[in-house]
Amino acid sequence: MKRKADFLFVALLLAVSLLYGYSDIMFARPSYHHIWRQSDCLSITMNYYQDNRNFFRPAIHWIGESGGRTISEFPIIYFSVAQLWKVFGYHEFIFRLINVLIVFTGLYCLFRLAREFLSDTFWAILIPLFVFSSPLLAYFTNNFLMDAPAFGIVLIACYFYWKAYKAESNKWYYLSFLLFLLAGLLKISALLIFIALLIIQLYNMIFHRREKTWLSRVARLWPYLIVVLLTYGWYSYAGYYNRHNMNGIFLHGILPIWGIEGPARLEIWKAMLKTLIPSFFSNEALLIDLALFLSMFVFYKKVNRFFRVLTTLVLTGGIGFILLFYQVFNVHDYYLLNLLIIIPLPLITVLDMLKRHYPALFNNTILKTVAALGVVVLLYMGAVTTRMRYYPKQAFVQKSILISKASISNWISWSDYCGSYYKSLETITPYLRSLGIRRDDLVYSTPDGTINVTLYLMDQKGFSDFYVGDIPEDKRIETVKSLGIKYLIINDTTILQKPFLAPYLHKRIGTYKNIAIIDLTK
Repeated sequence: MKRKADFLFVALLLAVSLLYGYSDIMFARPSYHHIWRQSDCLSITMNYYQDNRNFFRPAIHWIGESGGRTISEFPIIYFSVAQLWKVFGYHEFIFRLINVLIVFTGLYCLFRLAREFLSDTFWAILIPLFVFSSPLLAYFTNNFLMDAPAFGIVLIACYFYWKAYKAESNKWYYLSFLLFLLAGLLKISALLIFIALLIIQLYNMIFHRREKTWLSRVARLWPYLIVVLLTYGWYSYAGYYNRHNMNGIFLHGILPIWGIEGPARLEIWKAMLKTLIPSFFSNEALLIDLALFLSMFVFYKKVNRFFRVLTTLVLTGGIGFILLFYQVFNVHDYYLLNLLIIIPLPLITVLDMLKRHYPALFNNTILKTVAALGVVVLLYMGAVTTRMRYYPKQAFVQKSILISKASISNWISWSDYCGSYYKSLETITPYLRSLGIRRDDLVYSTPDGTINVTLYLMDQKGFSDFYVGDIPEDKRIETVKSLGIKYLIINDTTILQKPFLAPYLHKRIGTYKNIAIIDLTK
């Protein structure tokens, strides 16, 4: 029976992935939603692949003053994908597939945990599908950022932590901490539930002294301490590496709410309410989750005390995280992704209470039918949102009745705008090589205000308008030449009319669709 339930859950998860358009997206180039950060991740991976770089010395295409050496997350996935590329060839879908498999494994572990805790297959299936309905998770699962795999690893860690508690087995206990460590190295925000578990462990150690000696009580803390120390050690190294190479490319600090003035705070708050929170989770579903959380205190004598405390601590930690990184929430929705760990906790806690105290309601067919229909609607909305970010002109998106026509129109405009500049760069690399331009020949790619988008798509090292765009136009070309730039690559031929480019137009050596290539060495 359990094996049939496993197959059913996996089948439903695959069906949802088809609904989300994963079969097409898996083989797509980076989409234009957060293409800046996607290109940074892919750039690190490409440089591992092409340059056989040391694991602890990653680099990007934008070279700055230090040959592109900079570091973001613990690069285990970037490095691993690069090694797979060396075996199977350069294919971005391998990167996507690794992230999808990690998240799907995490959702499967959430299903297993819920089934073992609730002893009910229906609710166990519904809970991870409810979580997967998040537009944020739907989009970034089949993507290149580290937020989604970090979340998937945390779900796996939670399952093994629960498994260790049930079986009283150290091997599952230590495995869970290894997974918590890996998740925290990828994204510090993934440690929300780990920190909550640590606080509970400290409380029990001080106030519930099951072990007779102080040494035996402290011994139970060592796995937690190892995770904390190694995580701290990695981020310390990352800070050191960036300070001695290119600093400021990736955020390795906080951007708290108290670091900006009132009007700026208000603007960010409006952006969160209008865009980021609906992307994080459906407003209606969030209200239901909040109601479930509040009900834990209404029925506090009947709910599982451990889960009530754990949920409260995780929610408190989530609020603290938002306050610490408040300034990024005007646009960077993916920072919220690991806060999704908050979503299933109230649901599991309340369902456990219903199972033990109100079994008729727990097993009620009407309640289950309404819940299932609600999740189906949420999954449909997640599908439309995900497809809209890749294929806004698709009929599935155009005919949607739950997404406003204005939103669809905005995504079409954004897709057309980016496509007009970036699309040709996706296939230009062989042409550049035919002109004798090697990937290590430094180029100045313009217009491009991002760090790596155009450079990565061309697989070309050099500079974009990031920082360089601040140099006055009349001095810009000679300045970049002094930095070792050999070629000027222009992806918008309308700017060829600008006076500062006039002295160099006769040096054009090639044209590829909307792109002009100028040799600055002649």
